[in-house]
Amino acid sequence: MNPTVLFLVAMLLVIVNGFFVAVEFSLMAVRRTQMEELAESGVFGSRQVVKALGSINVQLAASQLGISVVSLLIGWLIEPVISSAFVHLLGGLNISIGVVRAIGFVIGLALVAFVHMVLGEMVPRSIALTTPETTARFLVPIHLWFVAATRPLVRALHGLGRAGTRLVGVEPIDELARSHTAAELAVLVDEASASGFINPIERDLLAGAFSFLNVRVGDVMTPSSKLVTIPHTATVGQAEKRMADSGHSRVLVMGASADQVIGFLHAKDLIALTDFDRDLPLPRGITRAALWVGPGEALGDVLLRMRRARRHVAVVLESGHMVGLVTLEDLLEAIVGDINDESDLLEAISTRMPRRVVRARGSSVKLRRRTQKGHKDGPSRTGG
Repeated sequence: MNPTVLFLVAMLLVIVNGFFVAVEFSLMAVRRTQMEELAESGVFGSRQVVKALGSINVQLAASQLGISVVSLLIGWLIEPVISSAFVHLLGGLNISIGVVRAIGFVIGLALVAFVHMVLGEMVPRSIALTTPETTARFLVPIHLWFVAATRPLVRALHGLGRAGTRLVGVEPIDELARSHTAAELAVLVDEASASGFINPIERDLLAGAFSFLNVRVGDVMTPSSKLVTIPHTATVGQAEKRMADSGHSRVLVMGASADQVIGFLHAKDLIALTDFDRDLPLPRGITRAALWVGPGEALGDVLLRMRRARRHVAVVLESGHMVGLVTLEDLLEAIVGDINDESDLLEAISTRMPRRVVRARGSSVKLRRRTQKGHKDGPSRTGG
C-alpha cells in the first residue's frame, strides 16, 4: 500500500484512539447529578451519559478495548512506513542493512509512541477533563453504539476484570462512588468560595450547616444563672412587669424548688388577657409545656424533637437539675450566626424634637413596653 495512504490511515486511527480516551476520562470526571438535571431538561446526549454512568465498568472496558486495538493497529501501520523511509535515507551509507533496519525500527517506534502519546492520549485527556459534560454528551452516544457492536467481547473482558478484582479481595462496583463526607463537602465549599462560585455569606451558611450536627446543646444553651424566671404564684401584673423589665417575650415559670420547671409563659398569651384582673394569679393552663433535653445531645436531634413537638424552647437538665435553656433561635444561630431579637438590649437614642416627638431605634414592641409606665392616653404615632 502507498506509504502516504498508510500514514493518513494511521493518523485517522490516532484520532479514533483519542475518541476512546476522551470517552473514558469524561465518564470518570462528569457529575452524574448535573447530567440528570440536563436529561430532565432534554439536553442532547445527557440521557445517554446517564445510561452509561449506570454501567461504568462496561463502558470503561469497551473504551480500553478500543484503545488497545487501535494502538496495535497504529504501530502495525506506521512503524513499517517510518522504518522503510529510514532504510532509503541511510541506504547509501556504508552500513549493513541489518543495522539500518534496526535504527529505522527504533526511530519509527519512538515517533509512533510520541504521536500516539501526545495526540492520542494527552490532548484528548486534557479536553475531557476540562469540559467533561460537553465531551461526554457528544461522544458517549457514539461510544454506546461501539459497546453494542462489541458487547460479547466487552462482556467477557468485563467479567475477567471483575474476577481479577475479587482475587485481590476487592468487590467491584458498576457505578462510581460520588458521595462525600461533611468534611469533604466543607473543603469543596472552601474551594468554590476561593474560585468565586459562591459568595462569603453562602460559604458561612454551608459551613455552619456542615458543623451543625457536631455541636452539642451545652455549647449553645443559656446557663440557668442568666435565665429570666417567675414563680408559679405570680400575678398577671407581676408577669407583665417581669417581661417588660427583662425585654424577653418568654419567661420560665418555676415551681416550689429551683429545679422544678413548670413550663414557660409567652408574652402574646399575656396580651390576650385583656379583661383579666392584673392582681389575680396567672390563670391555669396559660403556661406552655417545654421540652427536656440533656447538655450532651446533638443540635440536630433537638431540632427534630422541637419540630415534632412544635416547641421553640427546651429546658436543659443534667442529673435532674436544670442547668440552662436552649431555644430554636440558639439552634439556628449555630448555622447562620447571631440573630438579634427581643433578648438583645434595646438601643434607643432619644433626641429633643418639637411637639414632644421622640426618636428611638429598636422594635416597636420593646419601645411600647419601656414606655408603658406613666404613659397617658392620647394620640400617638410610630414610624419605621
